[in-house]
Amino acid sequence: MRPVGGEKAEDPVVEAERRNFPEVAGHPARFSARRSTRWVLLAAAEAAYLALAALPDARTRLPAYLALGAAAGIVSLLAGSILSGSRPAFLILAAALFRATLLVRSPDLSDDQRRYLWDARVSAAGISPYAHAPDDPAVARLAPEESARLPHRELPTIYPPVAQTAFALGSGGGRRSVALKALFAAADVAIVWLLVRLGAGFGAALYAFHPLPILEIAGQGHLDSLGVALLLASLGLLAARRSVLSGLAFALSVLTKYVSLGAVLPVGRRGGMRWAVAAALAAAAIWAAWSRGGASPAGSLGAYATRWEFNSVLYPGAVALVRSADLPARAKADFLDWKARHGHPAWTAGVFPYFYDGFFARALLGLGLGGVLAAIAWRVRDTANAVFASLAALLLFAPTLHPWYVLWVLPFAAWKREPSFLWLSLAVPLAYGILYPMPGVAPQTLLAAEYVPFAALLAVTLFRRAPA
Repeated sequence: MRPVGGEKAEDPVVEAERRNFPEVAGHPARFSARRSTRWVLLAAAEAAYLALAALPDARTRLPAYLALGAAAGIVSLLAGSILSGSRPAFLILAAALFRATLLVRSPDLSDDQRRYLWDARVSAAGISPYAHAPDDPAVARLAPEESARLPHRELPTIYPPVAQTAFALGSGGGRRSVALKALFAAADVAIVWLLVRLGAGFGAALYAFHPLPILEIAGQGHLDSLGVALLLASLGLLAARRSVLSGLAFALSVLTKYVSLGAVLPVGRRGGMRWAVAAALAAAAIWAAWSRGGASPAGSLGAYATRWEFNSVLYPGAVALVRSADLPARAKADFLDWKARHGHPAWTAGVFPYFYDGFFARALLGLGLGGVLAAIAWRVRDTANAVFASLAALLLFAPTLHPWYVLWVLPFAAWKREPSFLWLSLAVPLAYGILYPMPGVAPQTLLAAEYVPFAALLAVTLFRRAPA
């Protein structure tokens, strides 16, 4: 289409690139050279990912793995700055290429993929994965050797119903690991497209090249990209005033992984009653469908909430505070006094396992998180900012923060150009050095490298945004 007067319309992407690079506007040769750097960046990133794909077991070569990831991270930052005006097709091509490069690499730093395939195998046999732990003879007979190699084989699955559906369909009943990884990698590429649609050019370019999703989704095979893509789709539908579909997408995100439940207040506030009804009905229907045989889809969620801890920001401090105040012992003494006065009710026997430092620390952090989430929902008007802040708070208050957990905030950090969480997204793979120690590197050094710069950058951000 030509504008009035017959002049040829400017390509909107080229126009955006000219706005991004005003110093080369009016200089066609220099402008063309600047645009050609996209291919240089793509080649540099692909070289790093090819080297990572060829790297033997990362557990024994962790320094090389981290160094190559850091190099790819630098390229991703350059890509965010230089390619923010690029055509979506190029960014999607780059994202797909990098992820395809890592698909053939077997997961070595995480064994979650193995559990996904086991759950799919159990479902394919017509058995609920929530009904039995893998070491239960009722299901262990399906594949005894595989059952013996599973993580946390004494516990039923923790993964929600939508995740279970993805495991079953994507892996062909637990038989095709690469196919399941490809499904999650495709969802990861969809995140790039969704960021473009949401107007986050910098974020889309950075995310397309960023090593964390490429290594954790296509490489290690984690499912988080599916939940994140559904959450972003919910926000996009909400912006388009399609509240019912937004509520459905949000319910699917929550039932892929419960992390997105942390964003329910700001999204629900924007979505209104129709959104809430659609989300609630969809979640209830899916939950009921997976409750066959009386097995609750909650699975081992309670065990995870009360037992897991790793690489946390606030949890160690909360434990130290609870221990210094001797809260469990004091609470137990008060409870025994109450119990003696009320005739020793039978239900009280189930309370005693919770009088320990870790549970009280979790309860303390839970109360703090609830207050923070309520404050964010009340005070932060922009929905995307409120979702970002809510998910960030959830991660910081959680007792466990694996590297792939940061994938839930990375698209928002890239979208909003938030330096503290961009730092964390690049530094969090250092946590693997806690699981697989590197000679001469103490865990405290790794934690400091992750969180000291992060805390400083976050403090600067909060100071700048504080009301005058």
